[in-house]
Amino acid sequence: MAKKPHNFEWIGFTEQQRELLNFIDFIGNNGWARNSQTDEIMTKQLAECAEEGLSIDQIIDAMQAIGYDERTCRQLKRWESKRLTGKFGR
Repeated sequence: MAKKPHNFEWIGFTEQQRELLNFIDFIGNNGWARNSQTDEIMTKQLAECAEEGLSIDQIIDAMQAIGYDERTCRQLKRWESKRLTGKFGR
């Protein structure tokens, strides 16, 4: 889990993209581990991000900018794999 600095603002993103990033950060309180909560919402959330023009690499860069490490962010790629293929990535 990373703690976003107080008054942090996502720069270079639309308002909708910032809201999506904030929610992904909120979900990241458990490192995006696979559980019933994330299983229900992560693929939907990532689909919304894609609809708003956010790539998985942009999402990962944004999460690393607020303190998530590379190992934790690999979980996001696994969720993206599930969204695209229906299978949780390795």
